[in-house]
Amino acid sequence: MVYRILICLAVALLVTTASVQPTATPIPTTLSASFAWAYRAGDYVRGRPAVSGSVAYVGADDNAMHAVQAGTGEALWQYETADNVTSSPLVLEGAIYFGSWDGAVYALDAESGDLRWQYETDGWVTASPVMGDGILYIGSHDGFLYALDVNDGALAWRYETGGRIEGSASVSEDLVFVGSADDYLYALDQASGQLVWRERTGGEIVSTPAVAQGRVHVGSLDRTFYAFEAASGQVRWTYEADYAIESSPTVTGGIVYVGANDGRLYALDARDGRLLWTYQARDIVRSSPAAWDRFVFVGSDDGYLYGLDRETGALAWKYRTGEAIAAGPTAVEGRLLVGSIDRRLHAFDLEAE
Repeated sequence: MVYRILICLAVALLVTTASVQPTATPIPTTLSASFAWAYRAGDYVRGRPAVSGSVAYVGADDNAMHAVQAGTGEALWQYETADNVTSSPLVLEGAIYFGSWDGAVYALDAESGDLRWQYETDGWVTASPVMGDGILYIGSHDGFLYALDVNDGALAWRYETGGRIEGSASVSEDLVFVGSADDYLYALDQASGQLVWRERTGGEIVSTPAVAQGRVHVGSLDRTFYAFEAASGQVRWTYEADYAIESSPTVTGGIVYVGANDGRLYALDARDGRLLWTYQARDIVRSSPAAWDRFVFVGSDDGYLYGLDRETGALAWKYRTGEAIAAGPTAVEGRLLVGSIDRRLHAFDLEAE
C-alpha cells in the first residue's frame, strides 16, 4: 500500500513539474565574466555606452562625451558640452551623434572628437539619436521629435507631441515610433513626419520602444507593458507589472525582456505577453537589458550588474559597482560595458562555456 502511494506521489510530481517547464530543456551554459578595466569620468555615468571598432564612447554628468580605448580603458579624447550628457551615442561612418541637457544635438568626428555640427532645441536632450535613410531622429524635452540631415544637421521636419520626450525613437520600415510624457505612443511617417497613428497609455512613456516581428513593444509609468501592431496601433496584448516601467525593452529570440520599478526583470513571450520568468533585484530596474549568447544582462539601482540565463532567469553572474546603474549595459564582441553613478565605465571580458 505504501509503495502504491509513493508511486502515485511520484507521478503527480512529474505531471506538476512538466506543466511548468519549457518544452525544450535549456543546455546548461557557464558564464565567465572577468573584470577588464574601469574608466573614471568626472561625474555620474548615466548613459549607455557605444562601441565602434576599438573605441568605446559614453557620456557623463561632467558635461562631456568621452572616447576611450575599448581594450584598455585609456582615455582618447573628450568633448565638453554645456550640461549633462545622458544621451547614449550613435556611431556611424566616422561620426558620433548624441544630445545634451544643454538642449543641443551634436555631431562629432569619431576619431578626433572635433565638432562637425550642432542643432539647438528648446529643451534637454536625454534621448539617443537613431538613423534611417540619412536622417537622424531624436526627441527633446521641448516635446518635439526632430528629423535632422545626418550630414549637416539641417532640419527636415519636426513633430510636436503633448509632453516632453525622454526616450529614444525607433525606426522600422517607413515609420518612426516615439513615446511621450503625454502618455501617447506615436507612429510617424519617416519621410514627412505626418502622424500615422497614436495610441494612449495610462501614464507617461519615458522609455524607448522596441520593434520586432511587426509589433511595437513599450512600457509606461502606468505599470503596464504594451505590444502594439506597428502598422495600425492596435493593442495585441498587455502585461501589468507591480510598479512603473522606465526600462526600455529588448526583444530577442521571441522573448521580451524589460525591467520595472518593482525591482524585477520580466521575461515575456513576445507572441502573447505570457510571463515566462522574473528575476528580483534589490532595487529599481530602470536599466535596459542587453542580450549576449545565452544570457541577458541588466543593471539595478542596487548597484549590481546581473547576468541571467535567457531561458530560465537563473542567476549566472553578478558584479557590484559603487553606486546605482541607471542605463543599460552594452555587450559586443565578448566585451561587456556598463556605466554607473560611481562615475565609472566598467568593462568585462565575456566567455560562454
